[in-house]
Amino acid sequence: MNALNTILRELVALFVDDVRFAAAIVGWITVAWLLSAYVLPPSPWVAILLFAGLGGILLESALRRAGSPR
Repeated sequence: MNALNTILRELVALFVDDVRFAAAIVGWITVAWLLSAYVLPPSPWVAILLFAGLGGILLESALRRAGSPR
């Protein structure tokens, strides 16, 4: 069982290096989709909101990685 857990963990690590980064992206895309589908009328602001949010997530991740010792 331990070997199976190790294999699955390594398989996920091949595609996802930073779980918090990936989860934040999926969460932000979900929030932007929900806002555009149910709250905001169709407009360019939805795209700007999505772009700004993803940029903020990338900036936060880069700053967090830059501050962590290797």
